Amino acid sequence: MDLYFSYLSTYSQKVLLGLYEKDVSFTAHMVDLTDEKDREEYRKLYPFGKVPLLIRDDGRMIPESTIILEYVDSAFEQGPVLIPRDIELGRRTRFMDRMCDLYLNDPVVSLIFESWKPEAERDQALIARSSERIGIMYRFMDDQLGKSGYLAGDTFTMADCAAMPVLFYANSFAPFAAFDNIYRYWEEVSQRPSFLRLKQEAEPYINAVMGER
Repeated sequence: MDLYFSYLSTYSQKVLLGLYEKDVSFTAHMVDLTDEKDREEYRKLYPFGKVPLLIRDDGRMIPESTIILEYVDSAFEQGPVLIPRDIELGRRTRFMDRMCDLYLNDPVVSLIFESWKPEAERDQALIARSSERIGIMYRFMDDQLGKSGYLAGDTFTMADCAAMPVLFYANSFAPFAAFDNIYRYWEEVSQRPSFLRLKQEAEPYINAVMGER
């Protein structure tokens, strides 16, 4: 399998965490999102130009992080089950995955992008909306984590793959230390071997971009 991704993309990081958790081998193709030529070359392969993109050995393309992890979890038995086979737990996992993508990832990324602009050019309305949505999501997550060890129950799932990359960024742009259950959860999951591996690989690229701001 071939995986096209960027370490700067939280959705790419989500997929990498799932692959590392399940110890699935793949051929890595990094797409430099900061380089127009690299982006144009990638669009020749995948016109939408979004990462991540998984290409199976039979040539079939699988885009979108959630769909990629759905495929990986069904195709490879080793490692943790990312989407529980129990119908209710599977539904809860998919629900929390979508909540993390839509109501945590997207507003946190908006805050990051706005922070890179000169203060006078920042969209204050967007910042306010994003901050409000993150606050609502933190309260929701904290409540969920008060009932179980992980976001979708008592085992590590795709929902945690979705949450971990954005929480890493969020701690700088929207700190969650006041939420005891989220903080406890983060202290635990941030020590998982899959995350430590991802962090070591990604930090040089993240630091290079952040250092330019």
